[in-house]
Amino acid sequence: MLDDHEIKRLLLLTADRDAQAFERLYQRVAPLLLGIALRIVGRRELAEEVMHDAFVKIWNGAAHFDVFAERPVAWMVSIVRNRAIDLISSADVSRMQAFAADADVDAALEHFLGATPGAEDTVSEGQTNHSLHDCLKALKGSERQALALAYMHGLSHGELAERLQRPLGTVKAWVRRGLENLRSCVESCLEPR
Repeated sequence: MLDDHEIKRLLLLTADRDAQAFERLYQRVAPLLLGIALRIVGRRELAEEVMHDAFVKIWNGAAHFDVFAERPVAWMVSIVRNRAIDLISSADVSRMQAFAADADVDAALEHFLGATPGAEDTVSEGQTNHSLHDCLKALKGSERQALALAYMHGLSHGELAERLQRPLGTVKAWVRRGLENLRSCVESCLEPR
């Protein structure tokens, strides 16, 4: 169990650039924070990258930590969580493009459009693959990011709003419009010419 008073003390010393206090802080909280990062990113090497970036931010931001308004562990957990989400969301466009380039285009369409093309579809798999890829690229960045975080990483609308620091209604609109635009784009690409 982490002692908030000890962690606050170490953060205050870190704010004064006490490297030994920072090392002790790292030793105390790193196992917990690494576990959180690992759960979000799913791979040890990515979790370690998150930890490095998060501790640089903790070192640089310790002077701005409000010991009266914030719980120290919660503050550090939010830094790790946000960095982990940033890391995976920055790769989301590439992942969606790779997902669209996979042989299992039916699964991609089901995942993003909510419907699996039937056997009666006459569009070649390559054309479908290309269409999905183009449609994902054509989405606005905010829509693409919201969809990726919601559908590939399972974030709720509330978590999206918190993560993206936008009002809940805005985030819901991004997801709704993103799905509508993606569905419309793919359908228009797949229409017989």
